Amino acid sequence: MVTTLGNHITDFDATPSNTVNSRLHGGYIKGCVDQFELADTANGDIHHVFKIPVDAVLHSVKFASDDLGTAGTVDIGFYSKSADGTYVAVDINAIASLIDVNAGAVAETEMRFEAAGIETAAQTAWELAGLAARPAYGDLYISLTTPTGTTAAGTVSLKIQYAE
Repeated sequence: MVTTLGNHITDFDATPSNTVNSRLHGGYIKGCVDQFELADTANGDIHHVFKIPVDAVLHSVKFASDDLGTAGTVDIGFYSKSADGTYVAVDINAIASLIDVNAGAVAETEMRFEAAGIETAAQTAWELAGLAARPAYGDLYISLTTPTGTTAAGTVSLKIQYAE
């Protein structure tokens, strides 16, 4: 019988023990929930939903929506906020891309690994957003973008969990 150790156990068992990042083992999980009416949208419309620290580790992103008409897709990704108060796209589909919201209601679905592979599970938000280095600003915004506009208004729910 073979016994193997996970990364954290290897670090804890080392002599002297190695520090384990609390965002990955033993940290606090925070959650955000928003339910809102999304108006009929045009191509490229943006709805900013949550603000999270750039160093947060995103564990879960759940999306649900009503049927939003006869056309429409939704991306979930990251924006930053500049000093002048405008929002700047960082990676608009880093979390999920082209969610079909026009063929019927979307039941609550886990989207965290829809666009990014499982190898990103321990990445910080800034790494998941594709940035080459930690940015000087402290927060990223999780936002919905409609690459293809919708044709009807409806309820959208977004839930996230992250550790910081």
